Amino acid sequence: MTLSIERQHQTPSNAIAPAKTPVSLSTSIGLLKRQLKSEGISSFEDIAAAIYQHRQSQVEAGLYSYDKFTLEGSKGETQLVCPSTGTLHHCIVWCINHYTGLNRNQKIIDKVCKAVQKFGTGSGTSALSGGMSSLHKEAERRLASLVGKESALLFPTGYSTNLGVISALPGTNDFLLFDREAHASIIDGIKLSGKKFASFKHNSVADLEKKLQKYRHQYENVIVIVESAYSMSGDLAPLKEIVQLKQKYNFHLYVDEAHTFGFYGHQGAGYCQELGVTEEVDFIMSTLSKSTASIGGFIACKSKYIPLLQWSANSYLFQACLTPGDAAAILASLDELAANPELIAQIHQKNSYMREKLTGMGFDLGHSQSPIIPIFIPEPETLQAFNRDLLSEGIYSVAVIYPVVKPSEGRIRFILNASHTYENIDRTLYVLEKLGKKYRLI
Repeated sequence: MTLSIERQHQTPSNAIAPAKTPVSLSTSIGLLKRQLKSEGISSFEDIAAAIYQHRQSQVEAGLYSYDKFTLEGSKGETQLVCPSTGTLHHCIVWCINHYTGLNRNQKIIDKVCKAVQKFGTGSGTSALSGGMSSLHKEAERRLASLVGKESALLFPTGYSTNLGVISALPGTNDFLLFDREAHASIIDGIKLSGKKFASFKHNSVADLEKKLQKYRHQYENVIVIVESAYSMSGDLAPLKEIVQLKQKYNFHLYVDEAHTFGFYGHQGAGYCQELGVTEEVDFIMSTLSKSTASIGGFIACKSKYIPLLQWSANSYLFQACLTPGDAAAILASLDELAANPELIAQIHQKNSYMREKLTGMGFDLGHSQSPIIPIFIPEPETLQAFNRDLLSEGIYSVAVIYPVVKPSEGRIRFILNASHTYENIDRTLYVLEKLGKKYRLI
């Protein structure tokens, strides 16, 4: 089907020759940028022009999947717009993090509409400047109670939560230790803090202990930062073992629950609650754009830390609050999770079903466990071609490539949510098996 949109194909007026070394069509933009830097190309004008040309070449070859968008928002199945070709595809969508599918829940939509009628469309300013409403305060109270902490602080996004809290929290003589696969928002927060830091091998309790033995005695406080589930690999953190180290080395523990909050633990309280380690975790963070179908983020902790963060985290102090409608969506989502425990059970049942089938076919799923199911395809040309063929079969996801992951660790993720039917799953499995054989992945 052809859409009444113009194809996005223009040539920049300041186009330059590509990189000195020939670049494969499958080369990621990140790798191209790194190559340009290594060849001494430093002007942002030159770099932008070279990247633009490379992207256009990928578009013409059908290998660029990052400019597509949904016609009417995300759900299990949707209409996908491809601007470069002006076409529309009906697809099963596998790259959206609406785990609980509540973004299409009519009860939530109705409550949001009523809230917008009452509270208006925007907050207009930051929390400390008067942007908070009773909806925001109620959301903070409910979130703190749910995850088992004294207080919670609401931020405009999950990214700005990590950025603000991690940059503001550590003192002058404090040290930060983080898992090597931590999200960019965590790493950016660490860098912005200006404090000394080190990483430890992904999910390696042994390497974490080795680093603690090296650094703990040198600093007043050490803050260890992990995610309960990692978005690119889908594996779960060994939180019980990390907590045992905490008892031995007396550090502070910060857990990002972005990919477990809402569908692990009682009423979606998260993975910390499910494992029974909430008391030992000092800071619990999550985004609100995933299971609660809204936007925003929160940090939950002891009340004594809240004023420090309010007055030190710039992304809280100087950024406008999320809208009243967003806060209403969060509250309504929490209501639905509390009232419908079967929703959470269905997500995990579908996860087990799909994993068992893919493993039986012989796909490499790494060490993943959560409803994020990665299929590892390390060869870039195969990865891009595989992804292109998926779309032609009505299956939509995006290739995860450098700099998001290492150049040799490319993958395509299939993120399960409650909106996916078993028919969606079986259709996707059929296509994956066919393409897996075509590209000799199974």
